[in-house]
Amino acid sequence: MKSSSVMRAQGAVLLAAGLLLTATDAIAARQFITIGTGNVMGVPYHAGGAICALVNAGRTDHQIRCTATSSAGSIENIDALRRGERDFGFAQSDLVQHAYRGSGPFADRGGFGGLRVVAALHPETLTLVAAPGSGIADLQGLRGKRVNVGAPGSGERATLQALLDALGWTGNDFAATASLGIDARVDALCNGELDAAVFVSGHPNNAVQSMLRCGGSLVPLGGPAINRLVRDADYYTTTAIPAGLYPGVTREVPTYGVTSLLVSSTNTSRETVHEVTRALFESVARLRDWHRAFADLEPRRMARGTRVVEVPLHPGADMYFVDEGLL
Repeated sequence: MKSSSVMRAQGAVLLAAGLLLTATDAIAARQFITIGTGNVMGVPYHAGGAICALVNAGRTDHQIRCTATSSAGSIENIDALRRGERDFGFAQSDLVQHAYRGSGPFADRGGFGGLRVVAALHPETLTLVAAPGSGIADLQGLRGKRVNVGAPGSGERATLQALLDALGWTGNDFAATASLGIDARVDALCNGELDAAVFVSGHPNNAVQSMLRCGGSLVPLGGPAINRLVRDADYYTTTAIPAGLYPGVTREVPTYGVTSLLVSSTNTSRETVHEVTRALFESVARLRDWHRAFADLEPRRMARGTRVVEVPLHPGADMYFVDEGLL
C-alpha cells in the first residue's frame, strides 16, 4: 500500500500537469490576426488601428488579438491575403473588383476567387493637389506638367491609370512623371520639384494638409471621361471634398472616387470574421470619434456598401448582417 506522502506527491504531479495542460490549451486558443492598412499618414492606417482596438477590447471573451500593419496600400494588402500572409486588409473598391476578376493591375496574377468582402467604410476620393504657381486649375491643366503618379503597386497609381486610359493620355502627355511615396511627394511639391500630386484618400489626410499649408491647392475634377467611368462601374461614385475640412478651403471640391472596403479571404474562418465584424459594428459610435473621415459611418450603409463590387461577402460578415437585419 502506498504511503500518504507518496500519494500526495503523485497528486501534486498530476495537479501540476493538469495546470500545464490548461495553460497550454488557453495559449493555443488565442488567435493572432493582422490587418493590412496603408501608409502611416493615411486614413486606412487609422482605421486599422481603430478596428484592432475594438477587437482587442473584447479579447478575454473571444481570445482574438489584432495587430494593424502599415503597407503600400490596396494591391499589397490583396496580394498578402492571396498568399495567406494576412487575415484582413483595406482595399479600394475598384481594385477589389479587379483582383476578384483578375483584370486591370491583377491581370498577370489571374482572378482571386477566394477574396471576400467584410464591410464598407469611408469614401476615398481621387484628390489632385497643385503646387503653388503651377497654374493648374482643372484636369486638362495637367498636360505638360511634372506629376507624381503614385508609387509602383499602389492603389492610387492604378486608379489614376484608369482615368488616363479614359482620357486617352499616356505618360508622354506630361513633362515628367514621378513615383514617389507619400512623404517624398509632399517634400517635392513643397520644394517646387513637382507641379501636381495625386492621392486616393479619405479626408482629412495629413499629407494633403501639409501640401496645402505650403501653398498648394485642391483641383476640382470632372468632365466626360470621369462621367463615363462613374456611369460604367458601380465601384466609382461622384463625390466632393467638403468645404472647411482643410484651412483655406471654403468651397467643396468636386471629384469622384471609390469606397474603402475591409476585405478578407476564405482562408480566414467564419467565426473569426464574425467576431471582427461584430466588434466593428457594435462600436461604430466609437469609430466615428477616432478620425473625421469616419464621421458619417452608419451600420446599414457599411453593410449595404459592400454591394458596390461583385465579390461575395465573407460568410462570417454575412451571418452578422443577416442576424442584425442590416441586409
